[in-house]
Amino acid sequence: METQSPTLPRVVIIGAGFGGLEAAKHLGNKPVCLTVLDRTNYHLFQPLLYQVATAALSPADIAAPVRGILGKYENIEVLLAEAQGVDVGARVVRTADREISYDYLIVATGSR
Repeated sequence: METQSPTLPRVVIIGAGFGGLEAAKHLGNKPVCLTVLDRTNYHLFQPLLYQVATAALSPADIAAPVRGILGKYENIEVLLAEAQGVDVGARVVRTADREISYDYLIVATGSR
């Protein structure tokens, strides 16, 4: 299991869509250790997908790296991983290759 600071609360956010990014920005530079998990390394601005489909914009115009969006916050770690399970009793998020402990969990995976 990962450990960072034993004195600061550990917050894990699953999902880097609109909800996850907004929560991360709100907690950025607060006295917490924050980990953001997402299965992709970019945030896709879905409201403009139709403009990509009609060739008005390129895919790069509506996608931004998650690390670039959250890079200014020193207390945020971004992990490219898919949450495979949550053990609420043990306060652990499981991915394919690690377990991430948390004090607070935010699940912001969208509507799918």
